[in-house]
Amino acid sequence: MPGNMFNDKGRLNIPEVRHGDSSTIKAEVVVNAVYCPVGHNLISVNHEVSGFPGITVRFSGKKSGEGLISLSAVFGDTSYCVIEGDVDPDEALSLSCPHCGTELDVLASCPCRAEAVTVLGYLYPRKDPHQAIAFCNVLSCPNSAVIRSGEAIRMLSESGF
Repeated sequence: MPGNMFNDKGRLNIPEVRHGDSSTIKAEVVVNAVYCPVGHNLISVNHEVSGFPGITVRFSGKKSGEGLISLSAVFGDTSYCVIEGDVDPDEALSLSCPHCGTELDVLASCPCRAEAVTVLGYLYPRKDPHQAIAFCNVLSCPNSAVIRSGEAIRMLSESGF
């Protein structure tokens, strides 16, 4: 597990699961493999969110600094778990692969705030935007839940982007 196992007071660090403002989501569709643009699998069996292995990504932001988070792999669920560091859920974060540091590809701007973007995670090791999932890089955004890339394209085109 990355990061320190104990804090500076000698207490065990236990990741805290945080939930977005969505209603209770049934686990109808769960992603079991998500790849970065280089081809590393981002699913981590070591970090469960909503009862399933999470999508683990490295983040960086002006307010939040750097760290590691695991996002829910359940479609429509905005839950996430902070593994390392401290994150501001209202900040537009830079998201990258925890293995190689490659930033996740941007699909489009997200209408939730000026610097927000919708990023892609690929369902296969090769890059194919038609076989991908998408989510906003702002954790408090309702679009931070994992959705299919085609749904994200339709949603963004209907909102005028």
